[in-house]
Amino acid sequence: MRKLFAILSLLVVASMVLAACGPTTAPVTEAPAAPAATVAPAPAVTEAPAVATFTSKDPTTFTVAESDVSIDTLDPALAYDTASGEILQNTYEGLVFYDGEATDKFVPQLAESWTTSADGTVWTFTIRKGVKFHNGDEMTAADVAYSFQRGLLQGGYSSPQWLLAEPFFGVGNDDITMIIDEGASADARDTLVANDPAVLTAACDKVQAAIVADDAAGTVTMTLAQPWGPFLATIAQSWGSVMDKKWVMDNGGWDGTCATWQNFYGMASSDDPFSAIENGTGPFKLDSLKQGEEVVMVRNDAYWRDPAKLERVVLKSVPEWGTRFTMMQAGDADLATVPPANRSQMDELVGAFQVYDAASNTYGPVADVCNYDSTALAAAKYTACAAGEAGNGAPFLGRFGRPGISQDVILFNFAIQQPEGGNQYIGSGALDGNGVTPDFFADEHIRKAFGYAFDWETFITDVWKGEAVQSLQLTLPGMPGFFLDTPHYALDLDKVTAEFKLADLDHDGIAAGDDPEGDVWTTGFRVQMAYNQGNNTRQTIAEILAGNLSGINNKFVVETLGLPWAAYLRAQRAKLLPIMTGGWLEDIHDPHNWYQPYTTGTYGGRQNLPADIKDQFKAFLDQGVAELDPVKRGEIYKQANQLYYDLAVGIPLVLTTSHGYSQRWVDGVILNPIFPGNYYYTISKK
Repeated sequence: MRKLFAILSLLVVASMVLAACGPTTAPVTEAPAAPAATVAPAPAVTEAPAVATFTSKDPTTFTVAESDVSIDTLDPALAYDTASGEILQNTYEGLVFYDGEATDKFVPQLAESWTTSADGTVWTFTIRKGVKFHNGDEMTAADVAYSFQRGLLQGGYSSPQWLLAEPFFGVGNDDITMIIDEGASADARDTLVANDPAVLTAACDKVQAAIVADDAAGTVTMTLAQPWGPFLATIAQSWGSVMDKKWVMDNGGWDGTCATWQNFYGMASSDDPFSAIENGTGPFKLDSLKQGEEVVMVRNDAYWRDPAKLERVVLKSVPEWGTRFTMMQAGDADLATVPPANRSQMDELVGAFQVYDAASNTYGPVADVCNYDSTALAAAKYTACAAGEAGNGAPFLGRFGRPGISQDVILFNFAIQQPEGGNQYIGSGALDGNGVTPDFFADEHIRKAFGYAFDWETFITDVWKGEAVQSLQLTLPGMPGFFLDTPHYALDLDKVTAEFKLADLDHDGIAAGDDPEGDVWTTGFRVQMAYNQGNNTRQTIAEILAGNLSGINNKFVVETLGLPWAAYLRAQRAKLLPIMTGGWLEDIHDPHNWYQPYTTGTYGGRQNLPADIKDQFKAFLDQGVAELDPVKRGEIYKQANQLYYDLAVGIPLVLTTSHGYSQRWVDGVILNPIFPGNYYYTISKK
């Protein structure tokens, strides 16, 4: 549910989902997303009785005061934003779900159990009996098969279906159109419909043959194009939700035949009949949706498990921070969106805290707060009470330090495009001190020099106020292929100098430091590093590089340039930008979801990565995704980490860390960073 996006702009001005206590920004397709702001629960009135009891006004209703309550769609096959995903996660269900806060372990949900063939290509799910949709219809195996078939056939790149298409159609075949006309009709329904009807029918037949329901046996069998290591992770998200086939058809959806599916391809949320209604099997039902104002969910008393402890969940749009803060002080809100600029008001009200432990990939024990230092950063503000010492009695539990699931990466264009009329971002386009050549960053020594020129300590301290950690690799904590000892770049000005002197931009076979006829070390360069306007974080990235490089050699000039988002995106797509930052918020907690976009996919394309480099990474990706053993997968991606570092394909920057709050009357929050929002089924209030 995470699309390509301009990550963490405006120095983290967006929301952090409290339940995850980590940055989970709602992305927009290739559009600037606000960075993560902290979603925090409301403080109770700080007078002694309220602090002592930590009791809410109404334990049956959970109220969240949001800065904005806008969702894109409630169609599980189309929803690809975290705001929609939070509603879907509580109203619909899939075959499997995450095991508590683990991002890589799964438990049965609508499937009672499953088996996998020896070669890892055939998955058979035994469907849970006695489960009813919210309208009273009984869920069957046919509903499960139909839901997955419908999603794959509806496809389109504005949806998350590419994540399911690859397992069923093969690596690189990330949309139904890829098996029809090699993607020529992607996101173009009229073009798709114009294809040979026999070809369209054959594509539908292929999908239906791959996903087969047996209602008598109560099973659904899925046959993949190849073994797929992260298959459970892929179907555990909201796009794996099961819909009521009859209800979908009754409300104007696909009729399940191969004669009509193309008429529903590439659905837009504005045209989707399921954008504002739901009929899932989840623990909550949608009671009302007032777009941009309020979403109300009520408990599903006919839920197949024990009913939720909460009776109502109210997500209320309250744009003004002052009003949200007043609601929290009055106890009229349980959680609220807290901008980073206002965190200090919440920090003072923390009475207990937890700190993330990297070794266990979870939060440590709760400690009561005895002293508070407003000048310190993050968890260092708090001093834990000694044994027998009474805490300050403040109403909040603070959680700090868990790395997020998004990051920015410095990216280099290996073959900068130079259209007729020139390219303003590379100046003269020559090695003359007034520009750079189109192949400037094709020299790995230039890329490595830029990597060693970045100052992570300054970036983390000054920009993130200590609430970030250096990202060592594309893989993230808790997934196969993450290793704390992986090689990575760090600020080293001596190595910057050495790498520039090893470069050979004039291709005469003589290193720049020894070239009597001049090379980059003696001629210098001038290049523009663009960022999307208003993204102060990316602006600072460019300024850190510019300052350190000019300090090495005053002929090294990096000019920072703010562009409107549309212009910035156009320049990226046209492969005009010589150096840029590219952000990603993961869809699933798996290395394939990181290496694919950054090597063989979107960003690899915008970097003009040479075919031989793409082929090297593709080999690792093919091996990694086909391997089912997590340990063996880890070793494969360890090699990919090494290659990404050796070639300096990109320079991963930082993972922001959690700074979240929980009201001390709130219990049962599952702190899983992959969740699109709060999972209310387990939550209760005192």
